[in-house]
Amino acid sequence: MTSSHSRGLSLELDGEGVGTALGAIAWVLGALEIMKDRGHAEGDEEFHDLYESLTPRLEALLTTFSTAHRTPGEEDALQRDIEAAYQPLRAAFGTWIELTAVDTFSVAAEQRLGSVLGGDEDADSDDVDGDPPSEGGSA
Repeated sequence: MTSSHSRGLSLELDGEGVGTALGAIAWVLGALEIMKDRGHAEGDEEFHDLYESLTPRLEALLTTFSTAHRTPGEEDALQRDIEAAYQPLRAAFGTWIELTAVDTFSVAAEQRLGSVLGGDEDADSDDVDGDPPSEGGSA
């Protein structure tokens, strides 16, 4: 039987690998934050719970990266490689944020309009031909 302590996995990542991993972690953290906020706006705590369960694990990974042993004398070159690999992920995340913001706005606007209009989204659903209802009688 195995012990309750898990064994570590040793990875040797170059600057590109570290930058890519950091970008991916940052993307997921940002997405979780957005999901948490959207869940609050919609009164759904499922996304908040997901945020609460995953964020500490991702932050622990960030701590592992920040405290990892680096070869002396190669700090500047490594940092440049990390930044070069991180930037495309950051740009892609920025684009994703814009798309998500439009989607979130659309959902919020739809909900707001629904509440302002009394929630009668299906009020005209009987009118299948697109003509306004006739007044006072049948055709």
